[in-house]
Amino acid sequence: MRTRGCMVAALALVLGVATAGGAAAQGRREIQAAQARWRQEPTVSDCVQAALRFFRVSPDAFDSYRASARARALLPQLAAGYRLDDDRLAFGRTEEPTPLFIDAEQNRRTHAVSVGGIWDLRDLVFNPAEVQVYGLVGVQRDIMLEVTRTYFLRRQLLLRLATRPPEDPIAYAALELAIAEYTAILDVLTGGWFTEQVAARAGRRG
Repeated sequence: MRTRGCMVAALALVLGVATAGGAAAQGRREIQAAQARWRQEPTVSDCVQAALRFFRVSPDAFDSYRASARARALLPQLAAGYRLDDDRLAFGRTEEPTPLFIDAEQNRRTHAVSVGGIWDLRDLVFNPAEVQVYGLVGVQRDIMLEVTRTYFLRRQLLLRLATRPPEDPIAYAALELAIAEYTAILDVLTGGWFTEQVAARAGRRG
């Protein structure tokens, strides 16, 4: 009896392991199928680069800002001036006992304009404007982190919807709304680029 009981227990254990293995294999197939559908979407790196371009803080934009700041040293500081001289001269004579009267009057008006330029070549060696450009590094970092976080949160929700969707209708609708929310955030961060790319790649696959 003991031998038969041990055999039954061993058989149950084997069946349990086989069932668990089958469930795990089924889960992996579901994940692979979901990942195959995601291939039509841009990668997280693509989204980050699109967001940096949209907010004008990409590495190429940084290089352009620095080059412009350095070239600024070649431009002079201009100064301009304007001067107006207005001289009024009057000639008169007096004959006694008659009063003074003006015999002639002469007006002279002169306009003068001056323009000058000053070069400060020290800016070619060190230009404070270049340091100001690096103040955008914090903005760049925040954008990269926000895009990455939103991208993978959205992927987690898509994975749950594809493999273990909620049975409750309200929970299912809430999950879809959350996915739509993260999709909208990616659109905001990339200027609408994300959904345009998804639609374009889906069209090519179709």
